[in-house]
Amino acid sequence: MLHNMIFKTVSKYVALASVFVVTGCGPAAKVPDKSQQATVSGKVTIDGTKTLPVDTSIVFACPEKNATVSGKIDALGTYSIQSTDKTVGIPAGRYKIMIRPAEPPAAAMGSDAYKAGMMQGGMTTQAAKPKSDIPDKFQALDTSTISIEVKPGPNTIDLDLSKL
Repeated sequence: MLHNMIFKTVSKYVALASVFVVTGCGPAAKVPDKSQQATVSGKVTIDGTKTLPVDTSIVFACPEKNATVSGKIDALGTYSIQSTDKTVGIPAGRYKIMIRPAEPPAAAMGSDAYKAGMMQGGMTTQAAKPKSDIPDKFQALDTSTISIEVKPGPNTIDLDLSKL
């Protein structure tokens, strides 16, 4: 009789545990509403004609939607921003924009700069950043004055940094 009671109790717990395994413990992942998603592309210049160096980063941040996306500016000064999931896009909303120069490359292994760094105990310092044409205020989200409304669907946003 005791064996039977233990068996029934254990069976109830096993059945309850299997319900949690099958249904999961939390809510299902929220699927973004595709009608409220966007893509952004455009061109970044200085004085309307001068393009920025290749691999300059452009970052869009929307705190209200908890979204941050970035892209690289190419040799023509153009960029394209999209979600990592190419089928969805980025959430529409008000984005603050930051534009940062490309990081200088690390010293090549075996080069004189690399050897000098190793002789000093390791490459603890990065090469000096070259002078950038990008105004300092645009190089950080907390100081950037560029704020853009991104609407659902495709958006073309051209930026002339000398006019902002």
